[in-house]
Amino acid sequence: MLRSALNVLVWVSLAMALSACSRPDTPQEVAAAFWQAMAENDAGDVVEYSTLTRTDDVDRFQREWADVVPSFGRVVIDSAEATIVTRLPAENGATSERLEVITYLVERDGQWLVDYARTGEAVINPSPFSGLVNQLSDLGERLTARFSSSSSDMEQRLNDMARELEAYSDEMARRADEAINDFGEILQDYMQELEESVDRALEDNQQAPPEDREILEQAAADLERGSEALAEPTLETLAEASRSLAQAGERLAQTGSESFERNRQEWAAKLQEIRQRTEQFFRDLQDSLASEN
Repeated sequence: MLRSALNVLVWVSLAMALSACSRPDTPQEVAAAFWQAMAENDAGDVVEYSTLTRTDDVDRFQREWADVVPSFGRVVIDSAEATIVTRLPAENGATSERLEVITYLVERDGQWLVDYARTGEAVINPSPFSGLVNQLSDLGERLTARFSSSSSDMEQRLNDMARELEAYSDEMARRADEAINDFGEILQDYMQELEESVDRALEDNQQAPPEDREILEQAAADLERGSEALAEPTLETLAEASRSLAQAGERLAQTGSESFERNRQEWAAKLQEIRQRTEQFFRDLQDSLASEN
């Protein structure tokens, strides 16, 4: 009874704070109103403060939220998107345990709304970092399995991961920044070596077929672009560089003349080395972030 009464007092305080204005305005206010609606099983307000459009779609993330009072942590606002670290009671009701997830928000027509689908995924499939560590393993496999220019999904997920990292502790962000910076420098060196190798091949094979020379010139341009992107290594520039490397790798494999046979073997070996270092980077980053748990 005491716990229930305290929860009511907390929600009353939140409600009074929200009533000071006609409608929750900031991401923090909208998140508080959304979770209050979840706790009160108010499907109408859940729809009002989220990206849902029908009350029939409110599944309450397959949990019972009565008397649940979240606490909020770090807030990151990036243009029309925001993330808020949200600590919820464990599903077993243990008061000493808290489930830490991300409440995702998007801004639409000047109004912040909770991204219901993404927030629900974080709640239904929880992890200490909202699936971040598992994503690292998956992304590592995707990146090292193939360097192809069709890796736009991987690039988007790297960018999403960058935003998610910002929402967590400064210590986690520091660890990730250090690892990303170190790997970015390594990858930049590899790309510069490949570019120099391609330039030498072009210089040494002036009589090679024009179509092969054009392919290699385009590959060199891809590598130069990717290398420049890594001047300030971040997950976003790593994604950009990996796409450039993917395009260059495809081009290097397309040269068909015998003039570049030895070079193709050299380039294939270098790409394999890059794959191995990339796989190690993701493993190391995964282990580093997991130790934060």
